[in-house]
Amino acid sequence: MATQPNFPFVYKPFSTTWISIILVVLLFPLGLSLPLSWGWENGPLENTQVLILSIGLVLSWFAAQHNRDNRNARNLWLWLILFWLLCIGRELSWGRVFYPVALGENGPEFLSIHQLWYGPWVHPLVAIATISMLIGIYCSSPLQYFRQTPLPLFDIAILFIMAILVSWFEKTTIQLLYPYKVLLEEWAELIVYWSLVSIEIITGLKNQATHSVTTVINSEYIHSQRLGGGKGDDSNI
Repeated sequence: MATQPNFPFVYKPFSTTWISIILVVLLFPLGLSLPLSWGWENGPLENTQVLILSIGLVLSWFAAQHNRDNRNARNLWLWLILFWLLCIGRELSWGRVFYPVALGENGPEFLSIHQLWYGPWVHPLVAIATISMLIGIYCSSPLQYFRQTPLPLFDIAILFIMAILVSWFEKTTIQLLYPYKVLLEEWAELIVYWSLVSIEIITGLKNQATHSVTTVINSEYIHSQRLGGGKGDDSNI
């Protein structure tokens, strides 16, 4: 008996995907030529990352409104607002970047988290927020949602490859790359964040199936209708 595809992957780049591709192409040319200070804490790359994460946060709200007729989908995107907030907090070192104490050889130095007036509360609050978010996402049936929306394969591939490179750049001992490891790591992390935003735009705001996905789903549905004698529920299409 014919069944609807589990996950409708889209094998073509979207407009936001091309931005990711351009950023990937620029990874080494810029990562090996930009001033090292661009990779410091509170530097241009980290500030750009925070900007991208903030865009992701705002778009999660719009995605929730876009899917307001579907309770689970709306709740899923609302819970993902908390994900973006946690990412922003991490990039800002949970507020430490607002308390510089010196400028060292490798960039600004900040108060430790334990020296901040709210320091003792950071890790417990992050733990509570993370657990709440995971429970909320689980209760929103994310697999059901993503089985009904086109998944951009190019963006997902770029996301995973760049995430691996972030870890590799951080630990690299290659002599040619070592002086630029922070720049390369931060640029790859920027691509990871933009890829997440791109996936969010495609699955949350542009969740109208492309021609190829629509053709597959409709053909499966028509076939199942014929097998069922014309009876069926088209609400899942």
